[in-house]
Amino acid sequence: MPTPRPRASRFGVYNPKKYTDYKKSLITYLLSLNIPSKDYDYIHAKFYVSYPKSTPKKNLIDNYPLRQCFDCDNVIKGLCDSLEQANVIGNDRQISSMYIEKYRTIKPEGYIEFELQTTEENPILNGK
Repeated sequence: MPTPRPRASRFGVYNPKKYTDYKKSLITYLLSLNIPSKDYDYIHAKFYVSYPKSTPKKNLIDNYPLRQCFDCDNVIKGLCDSLEQANVIGNDRQISSMYIEKYRTIKPEGYIEFELQTTEENPILNGK
């Protein structure tokens, strides 16, 4: 889910309930993965978004690049914030390199695949 603009009311600034529920479920899932907390500085994330129900079956193509709907920076923000709140990374500012991809999936629900690396683990960042 892309990160929406915060809403303002006379009681303060808040995020929509749909987004906070999404982040809570993502944090719970990340905690269940038991990802070790390290000084990660690279993330490769693939976001898979299901087709609208109105899409004809003949037009469904799995892993089709998604070039509409939302920006890459909006979807990665929610993932990085959730990684931070699940204590996998200390601060999402520490990530120095990101590779983000968006695809359509024929599965009924969307999903995320991601990989975290440190400089030592990534030959591109390590200068090798």
